[in-house]
Amino acid sequence: MTTRRTVVRGLATGALLVGIGHARGQPQARIPRVGMLVLGLAEDAYSKRAFAVFRQRLAELGYVEGKTVLIDARYAEGSGQRLTELARELAASKVDVIVTVAATATVAAQQATSTIPIVMVHAGNPVGTGLIATLARPGGNVTGTTNLPLGGKLVDLIRELVPRIAKVAVLTNPTNPGAAPFVTAMSDAARSSNIDVVLAEVSRAEDFPNAFTLIRNARPDGLLVAVEPFIGKHIAEVIEFAAITRLPAIYDSGEPVLRGGLIAYATVYIEHYAFAADYVAKILKGARPGDLPVQQPARFELVINLKTAKALGLAIPQSLLLRANDVIPIQ
Repeated sequence: MTTRRTVVRGLATGALLVGIGHARGQPQARIPRVGMLVLGLAEDAYSKRAFAVFRQRLAELGYVEGKTVLIDARYAEGSGQRLTELARELAASKVDVIVTVAATATVAAQQATSTIPIVMVHAGNPVGTGLIATLARPGGNVTGTTNLPLGGKLVDLIRELVPRIAKVAVLTNPTNPGAAPFVTAMSDAARSSNIDVVLAEVSRAEDFPNAFTLIRNARPDGLLVAVEPFIGKHIAEVIEFAAITRLPAIYDSGEPVLRGGLIAYATVYIEHYAFAADYVAKILKGARPGDLPVQQPARFELVINLKTAKALGLAIPQSLLLRANDVIPIQ
């Protein structure tokens, strides 16, 4: 005999089973994937610090690695050819966003995809290299942060450091899109101060001995180094060369000074990785990269290594010391 209680129990059980079946049939929420494209090395100390900042900021925005976002980092270990291959691999894997470090990686990523959003980090002159239309309205699939050519500023600093300077050597990688504006700004500043320029270019590891010989034979009064991923990979050789030749060297990145270089004037690059996380979060929430204005550097740092200055027998002017953001002591 069927009772009312039996009917109610059966209806409840059926509803429960339908609910369970519906829940099981629902697809699980897809975890977004972020690709990272880097020309340099995974074990690079600066890269580790920078990407820690990136991951921390992403987590603050609700994207925790391994839980609510997956990060696929690819390192080319200094090889331009490998960088191109990695860019294509990331594009083929259909990540949701590609974060690129510097102009070279950004160019490789844009060549690999015109649809996947790309967030560049301190990528030189993106308008001049055709990566974006304008800073305010980048258009296309690229946004992020850019850099400024500091060649002119480095000339001002070397003049302050070596008041009687008549000739300066400049080390650059001509294949980097940011090299040309750096050299132009530096050459204009040097010319206006009657300083001769010796340009030494490196784009392969085997170029360094010839570049060092060129600089040594030119007998300059100082050295300016345009640090980018390739030169950064060989920065220990550059620092050693400057020490052996007793050349006052100024870098446009703070990292070399922490490793024994003399002076750096540079964008505060590491905060750009937090900015990149902000862009990634906006894009994952539906924003179009072409509508997100590109940020230019707003903060710069002057770093001085007094230990290196002492080894060179060089007195750092008080005017520089007073403006320094960080001074590495003699110890």
